[in-house]
Amino acid sequence: MTSAAHDRKALWLLLAATALMLLFGLGSRELWGAETRWANIALQMLQSGDYFDPYLKGDPYYDKPLLSYWLITASAWLAGGLGPWSLRLSSVIAAWLSVWLVYLLGEQLFRKGTGLIAGWMLATTFYFVFWGRVATADSLTVCGVLAAFWWYWRGPEDTRLWRYIVFFGLLSLTSLFKGLIGFILPGLLLLPHLLDDGRWKRHLNWRLAAALVIAGAFYMLPFLLSHFYGAANYSQSGLGLVLRENVVRFFQPFDNIGPIYTYLVYLPVYTLPWALCWIIALRVALRDWRSIEPHTRWLIKGLALLMIFFTASGSRRSYYVLPLVPFAQLLGAWWITRRMAAGNTNERAWKIGFGVASAVMVAVLGVLYPWTNSAGGVIHFGESVREQASRQAPLDQWRFVMVEVDNKVPMYLQTGGAPFYYVPESRDFPRSGNSAAMIAWLERNSGQHWDAQRTIIVAQYRTGDPLPLDYLSTDHQVVRTTPTRGEQVFHGREDQSVAYIPNPS
Repeated sequence: MTSAAHDRKALWLLLAATALMLLFGLGSRELWGAETRWANIALQMLQSGDYFDPYLKGDPYYDKPLLSYWLITASAWLAGGLGPWSLRLSSVIAAWLSVWLVYLLGEQLFRKGTGLIAGWMLATTFYFVFWGRVATADSLTVCGVLAAFWWYWRGPEDTRLWRYIVFFGLLSLTSLFKGLIGFILPGLLLLPHLLDDGRWKRHLNWRLAAALVIAGAFYMLPFLLSHFYGAANYSQSGLGLVLRENVVRFFQPFDNIGPIYTYLVYLPVYTLPWALCWIIALRVALRDWRSIEPHTRWLIKGLALLMIFFTASGSRRSYYVLPLVPFAQLLGAWWITRRMAAGNTNERAWKIGFGVASAVMVAVLGVLYPWTNSAGGVIHFGESVREQASRQAPLDQWRFVMVEVDNKVPMYLQTGGAPFYYVPESRDFPRSGNSAAMIAWLERNSGQHWDAQRTIIVAQYRTGDPLPLDYLSTDHQVVRTTPTRGEQVFHGREDQSVAYIPNPS
């Protein structure tokens, strides 16, 4: 087998193993954390047909740009509906591409074999794979930053217009996932290289300015569409919230306030089980600073700038460190291949280590996590509600009223009927009375007609509290959340859901 054929085989093995770790058991774990917001917003877009005005439980919620929601709705359209797979697919693809991009960067910037080592290190990094299986904008942002970084290094001296357009287009695209960090992070990473030898001066030309204008127009497009085609009474400004989330939060944090040492703790945690590799690599590089390759020095300077930037922000949270993870693993791979070239490490041992780590990832994320979600929880709750309702009428004839409901619940209660009605949190709904009073209140406050025999009311409560709207149980079937296997072992959750289904007339 030729060297090129061997390299291709090694790359495809890496990409196949990455796909397995990202996909195995993906649809069996119930919604978790922040992805419940993406699920709720995407579902309301699909149900209402309004793709320009994001709503969370019926209230305006434009905290993130639209593109990550659009990717989910596109996946749902292709899959025939919103579910765990279509919800998480864009994140999975982004994580898979990120491994490929790290491979390409390692092979391009360092000695042969570095990319493959870096790819395996990233693919078997627990928190990278974990977030790659979660429906948020974080994996998309990581992929976008890597794509821009890779594109720059394909021709760092190239000043042609189309290369600028692609580069700044990638920055705009990345910024449309989560915010302006799509511009900031690649800029900080590349700044040391641009400053070296006055390289930045070569890029001060009209072509760069023209590409910036084109990229700026591309970035503005979704916001303009929201303005012109969204609801006239929509109360939030997408651009206003971009400034709030990315500028105001940086200087005047209003949430997610962590200690100044947050990222010194979480970068090692988020690079496990390979954290020691980049830490040793950093020590070796600083010791041999004058003799190491220029690309290694630029990488370390870029990582240092990212750490300073994130630490300088008053808003700090563990997973904000995720974009640094691929570059830390690149640094670790540089050290490993350096030792291999000197004959100081066993290549076979690393292969065994990557194989064991891959098996552990599949076992934990693909088997153990789904098992803990089985036999109860929101997934089983949704199945039970639909089963009970279908005994009385076809599912698409039912309507749902959501009263202070958990974000994750609506996706599991889809029936193909009318859009869900979310009781606004500011409304004081009837907490006592009878079913007729509840329906009368709904009609007054929603301006809609409600058929009491085809209306399911869903509410949320905390473990140990009395059932909300318990007066409905006199003429409704009551379906409650039951514990999952994980909750049976590790004790129950605090948030519970209850559905009231009308008794057959």
